[in-house]
Amino acid sequence: MKPIAAVVGTLAMVVAALACQAQTPEAPARDPIATLVKTAIAHNPTLAAQRQTVRAALDRLPQAKALPDPTADVELMMLSVNHFNAGDALSKGVSVGVTQELPYPGKRKLREEKARRQAAAAQADLRVMESELRGEVKAAAYRYALDLRLLDLNGQTTDALKAAAKGAMALYASGGGTQTDVLLAQTAITQADKERLDLLQEREIAAARLTDLLGGSLDRSLLQQVEIPEPAKEPSLDGLLNQLNAGAPRIAVAEAREQVEERQVAIARKDFKPDFIVGGRYRHNDVTMGGGDYLTAMVGITLPFFHRKDRYRPALDEALAQQEGAKQETAGVMNQVRYDLTRAWQTASRDRAAFELLQNGLLIQAKQAYESSLASYGVGKTDFTTLLNTLAGYYGDQGQTLMAQADFQIALARMEAILGVPSLQAASREGAGQPAVTPQDQKEH
Repeated sequence: MKPIAAVVGTLAMVVAALACQAQTPEAPARDPIATLVKTAIAHNPTLAAQRQTVRAALDRLPQAKALPDPTADVELMMLSVNHFNAGDALSKGVSVGVTQELPYPGKRKLREEKARRQAAAAQADLRVMESELRGEVKAAAYRYALDLRLLDLNGQTTDALKAAAKGAMALYASGGGTQTDVLLAQTAITQADKERLDLLQEREIAAARLTDLLGGSLDRSLLQQVEIPEPAKEPSLDGLLNQLNAGAPRIAVAEAREQVEERQVAIARKDFKPDFIVGGRYRHNDVTMGGGDYLTAMVGITLPFFHRKDRYRPALDEALAQQEGAKQETAGVMNQVRYDLTRAWQTASRDRAAFELLQNGLLIQAKQAYESSLASYGVGKTDFTTLLNTLAGYYGDQGQTLMAQADFQIALARMEAILGVPSLQAASREGAGQPAVTPQDQKEH
């Protein structure tokens, strides 16, 4: 019975180690998630490119309200066709003129407003990208942290399986066990090794994703500090849905683009109005007027009605179609965002319920079943297959608990990205009856 006592003692130590793993570690000195997000926002190249797009849009503002270029001309008068001599202009007359086109009142203002709204749309796009980047960084960090914890759990379970295999081999060698028990133990160890390889690969994928999001710089020691908080009560879905119209980034982009098209319709309508042309001319030594110097003034207008059917009416119809399309796009985005938020909320709710069920029920039962089979196996009342099954069940429930814990935080990060808020954790701790985002949170955002 000594080999059995040895394996029972070893497995009992593993159980104690697994129980210790469930305890919450101390909080790190700094918030690694916030540091990762800050680094990503500062160095992500796609975000940097969008900032340049915003800058370019702002640079279009003075261009939009600028007047058309003035024109200048020089006229040499009374030149002979048969005996051409440019010098004759000095004695027969020369004139210099300047003209300026003045758009119909309101056209420049409308073009400036359109450019301003285009800049606002570019800035709204930037907010969407920042919000989504923040959510992606959090999700990747939680996935990496989850893989680390699953690797630790895998290592402890492998140690337990090796101890069980050693005991089974000792029993088999002494004639008290079967070769099947040995083979089952070795198979379980091989399966655990395969799962470890998969976890290592998933950890590296999460690290690669973070490297991409952070613009090529990743401090892995920072990832070691990432904690996965236990799920708290998620904010009410109705409260979250009410926040969408208060500034959800994707809706803001759609509305900004709709406003751009609205200004374009106003511009197209105003283009039916004529523009004005003013000018002045200085005439020197004009022989037609007795050789004196004179000033002349000129006023004119453009004639847009000549192209009403082939230019301005089609342009207005195009602008109206674009405006209607933008309205439909806004409605579609609002529906999509509501769906995405509802789906993320349902995922978070499911993961929280799963975590609570595992943490408060299944995990306790699995541990008790494993400890019971371990004790029974030690006195020969339970076969080796039952011991392996209860060990696998305990490990599986530990893993499921960790995954539900991480998936809840990932779903929360998705909701934050959709709403454009930096954190929902405070609101989630307040319970379903509390507002999803406080006024102070909105002010800071």
